[in-house]
Amino acid sequence: MPDDIDMFATQRAASRVAARAEIRDVRLFRASVELDRFPSTGSRLGWSLDTDVAVEREEGDDAFILRSKYLVRVVETGHGTAEPELVVDDSQEDSDADENQIVELSFEFAALFGLEMRQGDEPVDDSELQAYAFSTGQFALYPFAREYIYDVTGRLGLPPLTVGVLQLPVHPEPPSA
Repeated sequence: MPDDIDMFATQRAASRVAARAEIRDVRLFRASVELDRFPSTGSRLGWSLDTDVAVEREEGDDAFILRSKYLVRVVETGHGTAEPELVVDDSQEDSDADENQIVELSFEFAALFGLEMRQGDEPVDDSELQAYAFSTGQFALYPFAREYIYDVTGRLGLPPLTVGVLQLPVHPEPPSA
């Protein structure tokens, strides 16, 4: 998600969809795991998470699909304890990160939302749906992504990775009324 989005305006634009959207189904659409190698004994592991969100809807449909792509990279950042440990480490240069990469986890979740419109409601437009995707919609899918990351990293023999809560960029001051 771009850092230059005005989240106050985005949430305002998404408010009608947020008031009428009900999640109906969540599915894992795509998953890819590449474990490059075992980490060294006693290594510290850093990780990064990138997300991308999009929304799809057929014209006149009372439902829409929110698709969220995730890319997790776990890299070796140095030595610490006797057992590998995961820490947030954004200091890795890209060239070093590629060289020290342990695993790359790429996956996509999609959620089907229904719009429970009331009599007299105007149809929502694409800009409202896009605003919903960038704000409230991401929060609906994120717990599924967190659980998936935790489960897969543990199954790979790494310390299970608990990623932080989803934080969206906001401007420091709300707009004046």
